[in-house]
Amino acid sequence: MSRHALLAALGFGAILYGSGCGPPPALAPVPVEGTQVDLAAIAGEWSGRYWGDSVARHGTLTFRLRPGADTAYGEIEMTFAAGLRLYGESAEAPLQRSPCTTLDVAVVRMAGNAVRGTLAPYWDPDCDCRTHTVFEGKLTGDSIAGTFSSRREAANMPLLTGLWFVVRE
Repeated sequence: MSRHALLAALGFGAILYGSGCGPPPALAPVPVEGTQVDLAAIAGEWSGRYWGDSVARHGTLTFRLRPGADTAYGEIEMTFAAGLRLYGESAEAPLQRSPCTTLDVAVVRMAGNAVRGTLAPYWDPDCDCRTHTVFEGKLTGDSIAGTFSSRREAANMPLLTGLWFVVRE
């Protein structure tokens, strides 16, 4: 395992277990699209991180695709800024919330070394609205790195952008 992959794996474990999120639930199914050759290039177990450019939001990524399969399993754990309240809590209630929420990946498309996908819409406590996220990346050996953008449905909310990466374990 390369030094970069080892550091990413250690960082993933430290974030996951040190953040109070606890062990991850079973990974959700994720449809994958692409040629057999393209999908074979991303077969394996992947883990990594992401972070937003302008918000105190970050998290971990987990993705697993068996060779020859058309469905992967994965999830994204999001940690919000400490001052944000999660959906459903009243403003008067004391801040009693879990620091993480798990987001589902709706689909992953692979074409050559280009990866593109979308998350299932999720509730964003920062804007108190639904949010739609698209991610893109480039496969290079045993790593994929890229960008994401999140469009929030509330009026006058800026587009959120950030970076992400995963490494094959």
